[in-house]
Amino acid sequence: MGSRRLQVYQTSQIRVTYDPDVCRDSGVCLRTLSAVFDADRTPWVRPEAATPDQVLATVRKCPSGALHAQLVTTVFPSSEPGREP
Repeated sequence: MGSRRLQVYQTSQIRVTYDPDVCRDSGVCLRTLSAVFDADRTPWVRPEAATPDQVLATVRKCPSGALHAQLVTTVFPSSEPGREP
């Protein structure tokens, strides 16, 4: 069986990654936050359907470690083209 590709789902606030090679299909994510995690739809992860805190809490429950989440932040302040910071 070959390696499957890491999946990334992102909003402006949170990034969720899913590794199908690690998943053991426990269904914890589906039962905990079905608004975000739904295997019957495409894409099956929609992080915009809940708050970042709800998504983080659900991902922490993943027993296999197939799901990871992190808040999206920026290290640099935004700037407009042509303007000095």
